[in-house]
Amino acid sequence: MLKPNITNKLKKLKWHHLCSKSLWVALIISLLLHALLLSKFTLSLPELNVTHQTLEMRLADVQTAQTLTPAKVKDKILEPKPAAPSKPPSNKENVTPLEPLSAPAVPSTHKVDTSSDTSRTESDITTPQEITSPARFIPTDEDSTQMTNALEDVTEEPKAQPYEYVETLFEVRRGSDKTAAGQTKIIFSMKADMTYKLTSLTEAKGLASLFFGTLKQISEGTVTENGLQPNHYQYQYGNDERKLQHADFFWSTEVLEMSSPKSKKSEQLLPGTQDFLSFMYQFMFTHPLEINNITMTNGKNLRTYTYSFQGEELISTKFATLNTIHLLKQSDTEERTEIWLAIDYRNLPVKLKKTEKDGSVIEQIVTNLSIESSP
Repeated sequence: MLKPNITNKLKKLKWHHLCSKSLWVALIISLLLHALLLSKFTLSLPELNVTHQTLEMRLADVQTAQTLTPAKVKDKILEPKPAAPSKPPSNKENVTPLEPLSAPAVPSTHKVDTSSDTSRTESDITTPQEITSPARFIPTDEDSTQMTNALEDVTEEPKAQPYEYVETLFEVRRGSDKTAAGQTKIIFSMKADMTYKLTSLTEAKGLASLFFGTLKQISEGTVTENGLQPNHYQYQYGNDERKLQHADFFWSTEVLEMSSPKSKKSEQLLPGTQDFLSFMYQFMFTHPLEINNITMTNGKNLRTYTYSFQGEELISTKFATLNTIHLLKQSDTEERTEIWLAIDYRNLPVKLKKTEKDGSVIEQIVTNLSIESSP
């Protein structure tokens, strides 16, 4: 009975041994086959989708920031919170370019201030679909004209109307004398037909009347938009006709004819030419600081004189204390002429001073002023 059992056990051991060998052989053959098959292929990991990474960079918040101009969120322009940084693609040359955005990007010079409010959330930011561009105002020609007129009304002061009648009395002094050597009366009148007449009469007083005669000047012409335009000027010293000289202005032919007892001549009549009397009242129409050069005639000669601004001065007169503009005309010689214009009286002349070549001085200072204005 024992031999058959032993025999069966030996048979079972042999069988298990054969099965183990078969398994090892099968395992070795399987490994060889896998090695053979895998050697013919290249094992590589799948590459990342570059296009997908590019699209990930274009977040909705970025587009919102680019389309927020000029929209405001609760009276402040907010910058969207930056998205979590993503890893840049390994090959930059193969990056697909971004598609153009439909809304314009925020200008580089525009800075968004978020330092004052950091508690904003993404829900507080208006999305691009909710933004409505403000209506753009395009002015018409009529609107432009109205705006220009309104600006002129604000920046420009209304131009004062000239006086219709001015009568000025001057006290004449010679040198350092404190007593008056004479008196000058100048009358300016303007009529409704826009013609004017200026008359100046200087008379000596006291002992001076024994040595000096009267000096009379007359200027007549038209008042234009540019001021006085003389047509005739006359200068006469005393009653001696040999000391009479005059000038006639022919504006249509641009000719100035001057006549004196010793000569007659013609000169080209330049725009804005004045005579020795009208030029003092021209400043009532044109601001003195707008004119530096004035062409004038005394009825005998025609010259262009240069005036320089000496400043504003407060002068005391028998008429009043006056705030004035001081102008100086100086020639190549020692002769010089100064004039003071009253600012509060539309730049009327209130003081004149002339220094002759020999150094003698003649001064005229206002003592009385009567004016009549247009209603």
